[in-house]
Amino acid sequence: MKVTPLVWVSFGLVSVTLSVMLAGDSLVDLVPNHDRQVFEYRRDLAESLAVQYSALAERDQIDTIKFAMETLGKRNQDILSLALVQKGGGVIAQFGEHTQVWVQPSGEESTLQFLQVPIFSGDQPWGVLQIAFRQEDGSWLNRFLEDPWVRFLAFVSVVGFIGYLLFMKRTLRQLDPSGIVPTRVKAALDALTQGVVMIDTRDLIVLTNDAFSQAVGKSVTALIGSDLGSLAWKPVRPTDSLSVHPWTRAIMDKQPQDNTPLLLNLSDGEPRKFIVNTVPIMDDGSTVRGALVSFHDVTDLDRANTQLKDANSELEASRVQILQKNQELEATNTNLHVEMDQRKKAEAEKEKLYQQLMNASRQAGMADVASSVLHNVGNVLNSINVSTDTLLKTLKKPMVGDVCRIASMFNEHQDNLQEFLTADPKGKQIPSYLGLVAESLSGSHQTIQGELDSLVKKVDHIKQVIMSQQDIARAGNIREPCSSEDLMEQALLMALPEPDKYQINVVREYSPVPTIMTDRHQVLQVLVNVITNAKNAMIEHSEATRLLTLRIGVYSGRNPLARFEVVDTGGGIKTENLSKLFTQGFTTRKAGHGLGLHSAAIVAKNLGGALQAQSEGEGRGATFTLDLPLVAVEAAA
Repeated sequence: MKVTPLVWVSFGLVSVTLSVMLAGDSLVDLVPNHDRQVFEYRRDLAESLAVQYSALAERDQIDTIKFAMETLGKRNQDILSLALVQKGGGVIAQFGEHTQVWVQPSGEESTLQFLQVPIFSGDQPWGVLQIAFRQEDGSWLNRFLEDPWVRFLAFVSVVGFIGYLLFMKRTLRQLDPSGIVPTRVKAALDALTQGVVMIDTRDLIVLTNDAFSQAVGKSVTALIGSDLGSLAWKPVRPTDSLSVHPWTRAIMDKQPQDNTPLLLNLSDGEPRKFIVNTVPIMDDGSTVRGALVSFHDVTDLDRANTQLKDANSELEASRVQILQKNQELEATNTNLHVEMDQRKKAEAEKEKLYQQLMNASRQAGMADVASSVLHNVGNVLNSINVSTDTLLKTLKKPMVGDVCRIASMFNEHQDNLQEFLTADPKGKQIPSYLGLVAESLSGSHQTIQGELDSLVKKVDHIKQVIMSQQDIARAGNIREPCSSEDLMEQALLMALPEPDKYQINVVREYSPVPTIMTDRHQVLQVLVNVITNAKNAMIEHSEATRLLTLRIGVYSGRNPLARFEVVDTGGGIKTENLSKLFTQGFTTRKAGHGLGLHSAAIVAKNLGGALQAQSEGEGRGATFTLDLPLVAVEAAA
C-alpha cells in the first residue's frame, strides 16, 4: 500500500516531538529516574530503621527488634531479609534467610537490592543494618515497557500522530492550490472534455479537472499531491523507451512539448491512448514554476481509424472483385437480355395460368358449395317423398269407400229411412259403424294436416337453400359489405340444415363484430367446408355427445382480425398430421380427396387472412380458425 505524503509528514512531526522530549530529558533531567527514586526511598527506610533498632539494642530489647523486623517483612513484600549485625560479625536479630540471601556489595557501598547502613555508638562504629530487597521479576523488555516514562512516550507518539494527521489534513485542505482557483474557472476546467493537469517542478499534481480524474480512474483528491509520472504511462510503440516524460522535458528545456502519444494502463486492463501537450509555466524572471499538461483521449478515435483502414482495405479488395464481376457481367449482358425476354413471356404465361387456376379454384369451390346444397336439398326431398307416401296411404284407407257405400244405401232407402235404420239388420249397424268411420277420418285428417305442414316447411327450406346458392353464384369475386354472423349462419344452413337428424347440438358464441368488406362466396366456401368436415368427424367418430360450437369475435393483435371458429367433438387430429392437414391430396377419410382444406387455405390466404387447425390429439375434437382482415365498411369506402 502506498503511503501518502500526509502520513510521512505526520510521522516526521511525531519523531521531532519525541526527539525534543528525549533531548530535554538528557540535558535538564525533565523526567525523574525511577531506579534512583527507589534507591533513595529504600536508603531513607534503612537509615530510619537503623536509628530505631540501635536505640532498642542499647536498651537490650532484642525481642522487640525481632518482632519489629517480622512485622516490617510481612507488610513490605519487597524486603527479602533483614539483619542487625555487630561490628565483630555477630548477628543480634534477623528476618528471613539472611545469611543465604545477603550478597556483600563491593567497596562497602549499598546497591538497589542490597542496602547497608552503619550504626554508631557515640563516635565509634557499633554495627551495621543490612536489608536485602527482592529483585524485580520479568525481563528487561517488560521492565522497559512498564516504565512510566516509556508509556508516556508511547502515548505521546500515538496521540501526537493522530493529532498531527488531522491537523495537517485540515491545514493542507486550506492550503490546497485548487482552493484559490475561482469557482467559474474550476467549473470551466471541469467542463472541458480534455484532461487538464497543473504540476510543479517536481512533477507533483497541484490542480486537475474532472475529465482527467475520470480518464485515469482516480478521484481528484487522490491525484492532488501525487507524482504525475507515477501513473502507468508507457510509449505507444513497444520499441520506444519512455526515459523522460514530456512534461518533465518541458520543464527542463523550458519549451512546449506538443502531440506526444502515450498509453496509460488502467486497473481494468484496457490501455487508453492519450495525445499529451505540455506548456511550461514561467514567472516574470523566466524561472519555471511548473507546467500545464493537457491529455486528449484518442482511444476511440484511434480504434475508429484502425477500423476505417481495415474497411478501406476491404473496400479496395472488393473494388477489384467488382471490376472482375463487371467484366463478367458485361460478358453475360447479352444473354441476360435474351433471358429477360424469355422471363417476360414466362411471366405472362404464368399470369395466364394463375388466372385459370383461380377460375378453376372458384369453380371447384362453387362445385363444393353446390354439391353441399344439392346434398341438403336431396335430404329434404327424401323427407318430402316420405310425407307424400304417407298422405297417399292415408287417403287410400278402405273406410273412405265404405262411407260411399253407406251413402248409396241411404239413397236407396230414403223413402223408408227410419224403418231401414231400426228394422233392417244392415241398417241397425250403420250408426255404430259411422262412429268408427268418424274416428278414423279424424285421425287421418290430423295425419294429413301434420304431413302438409311438414311439406310446407321442407319446401320453404329448399327455397332458402336455393336462394343461398343463388346469392353465392352472383358474388363473382367482388368484395362487398358482409355480416360475420350472417356468413356463419348461411354456411351452417348449407352445410348442416338438420342438426337434430344427426343428434348434433349447435352452440353459438357470437361477439359483436363490425361489418367487414370481403368476398362472400369465398368466405362461405371456407366455412361450409370446415362445418361439413366437423359434421363428418362427429358422425364417424363421436360416440358421446355431439357438440358443434360456432364462435365469432374480434382478435385484437397488431392488426385487428375478424375471427371465425368451428369447434367439434369428433375424432380429433393426430399431432403428426397437423402439419400436413392443408397439403393438397392429404386426407384421413376413406371417401375424401384431400382437396377441400387445401383449397380453403388458399382462399383464406387470397382474402388476406389465414386458416388454422388445432387439436389436442386423436379422439379429443378439433378447432378450425378462420382469420380475416377487419376492414370496416367506412374505411373501405
